[in-house]
Amino acid sequence: MPAFALIPSDGPSDRQLAEVEAGVRASVVADYLTAQRAGDQTGLLAAEYLAAQIDNSTPDGPRLLDELAGLTQPAAA
Repeated sequence: MPAFALIPSDGPSDRQLAEVEAGVRASVVADYLTAQRAGDQTGLLAAEYLAAQIDNSTPDGPRLLDELAGLTQPAAA
């Protein structure tokens, strides 16, 4: 989604909302992975905090904290 977008007077479309949400989620995951590679504990905590805020605001959606936890867990055999 471009940095600036025209939003109709009746609000953003479902597609626009989904694009924004996907972008925010991807950004949090990227920040988490960057902090993990750098050994940045503050960065990890910040990404986890943002993920928790997103999860709290979208209780019916997929859990971002679970996604982050899955990145640090070894794959099941």
